Amino acid sequence: MARYRAGSRLSVESSLPADEASVLTLAERALVKALQSGLNLSRFDVNLRIAINVPVKCLIKLPVGKIVRDHRPQVDDWPGLMIDVTEEQILSEITLANELSRTFAEHNVRLAIDDFGKGCATLMKLKELPFAEMKLDRSFVVGCGTDKVHAPICKTVINLAHSFGALAVGIGLEKASDTMALISMGCDLGQGFLFGQPMPKERLIALLKQRVTVRPAATAAAAPAKAALETA
Repeated sequence: MARYRAGSRLSVESSLPADEASVLTLAERALVKALQSGLNLSRFDVNLRIAINVPVKCLIKLPVGKIVRDHRPQVDDWPGLMIDVTEEQILSEITLANELSRTFAEHNVRLAIDDFGKGCATLMKLKELPFAEMKLDRSFVVGCGTDKVHAPICKTVINLAHSFGALAVGIGLEKASDTMALISMGCDLGQGFLFGQPMPKERLIALLKQRVTVRPAATAAAAPAKAALETA
């Protein structure tokens, strides 16, 4: 499955089997496919940042730099690759994640903390890691427009992300009220079925071109909202 966030990036995810060798093979294949998807879209003048979920244990063993060099779009303004790592994985391997982050930066590859808030994060550890995005777990996002507990948690995480110089991303958006609440809190990006359902690549490209065409006229009204669209 692939997710597209309008104005942001394409994300390719896969369910990983238990066998470690199979996980490694699948992770490498997913990396290549994600980069190839970016390359194919770039031929239609659609230049997106790629985002992919890869376990830390696979990042240790895969030649990520070489894979990126061999398969990335060869355009000057390539926005790069974003690797989503869950909060639990990244905090249990904080030193290693820090080393990987610095090495990947040379290839325009950055890390994002996925499902933030689901586990027990240690803020002192977070200070040690330069990450690009902090994603609010959907359990907090759902109902954040009206829930008196979810709303302040989301606001706190958004402010925390900004204090670290990262973007805040709300995931699992399905209601306009939750989306507007996150926007009012200063959330930078969002994703969810509220913005669209799975669709073929051809439909995605047509939709992107349509949005680019109508965007200038709607900039004033739409600028605060960073839409997210999921597509297969």
